[in-house]
Amino acid sequence: MILIINYFVLLPFQSKIKMLKNITLGIPRVLNMYENFPFWRTLFETCGLNVKLSPETTMSLYQSGVGSVMSENICFPAKVVHGHILALIAARVDRIFYPIVTKEEQEFVNSCNSFNCPVVSGYAEVIRSAINPEKNFGIPFDKPVVNFIDKKTLKHQCWQYVEQFGIDKKTFNQAFKKAVEAREEFFKNLIEPQKEILKKSLENNELVFVVAGRPYHVDPLINQKIGQILSDLGVNALTDDVFRKMENKKEGTTFKNLNIISQWSYPNRVIQTALEVARLPKNVQMIQLNSFGCGPDSFFMEEASAILRNAGKNHTVLRIDEIASPGSVRLRLRSLIESLRSPVKNIL
Repeated sequence: MILIINYFVLLPFQSKIKMLKNITLGIPRVLNMYENFPFWRTLFETCGLNVKLSPETTMSLYQSGVGSVMSENICFPAKVVHGHILALIAARVDRIFYPIVTKEEQEFVNSCNSFNCPVVSGYAEVIRSAINPEKNFGIPFDKPVVNFIDKKTLKHQCWQYVEQFGIDKKTFNQAFKKAVEAREEFFKNLIEPQKEILKKSLENNELVFVVAGRPYHVDPLINQKIGQILSDLGVNALTDDVFRKMENKKEGTTFKNLNIISQWSYPNRVIQTALEVARLPKNVQMIQLNSFGCGPDSFFMEEASAILRNAGKNHTVLRIDEIASPGSVRLRLRSLIESLRSPVKNIL
């Protein structure tokens, strides 16, 4: 009798596990997810879960969520998060996954730390307060705390999240291994081709602009298609990823010589770009994308400007948020390129 009772108690639990393993996790295409999505998608799909990414950002998608934005002074990339969450709700996903990532991988040896800014790391809490998908729409809103700075800790945090879906430890271990490999392959595919372009540009003395910003600046609605504009104007356009996973050891070009605390992950990449561009020939220039309302940028821009000025180079900053037309950006970039081309031609 005891065995029979235990069997019927266990049966609903087994059915529940099967049901949970077939759920669809909705992931918003926003902020640090532009960089971390390959990891999460590989992890969840290898575990047997379904993943649905929110659609590309459009003005109508942004406007659909603007009513729940809680601060007018917040940066535009944060404002678009609301529309992406509503899009996932409209798609009727089973759960929404939006982790709180306080630290990214520490890429540069001499940097102090690799914190995400408070907006990037904590915006899931804003969404919980402003939209509250679970209370208002019946869709669980998962926001586990994770860090990419340490793989052992990251693995433990990921296991704490996925074990609720009835995933066995062996499956998870395989999934985590594949997720780490997918993340490394993503960075390799992002960095290596750009290094080759930079190498050829230096060999041929071609004008090249390294555009420094944030991972989410790849969003066409946010970046105003600046990369395409530069390409149309006949110059090579790279992103700050070209200088990732490296650090120049020469005196005067490391994080040890800064006037700021290098504790923010994304701004650290901007500073690394400034340091590398400063030591390269004049045909290599830097453009920094700035979103209004970005706190760390307020003092990191000054540091980047000082680094480039000491090398005799310009620090071009494009403030891009919520621009109705990119015409003014195109005009400024055209003027900048023409002013630089004459010296380059003389060198040739």
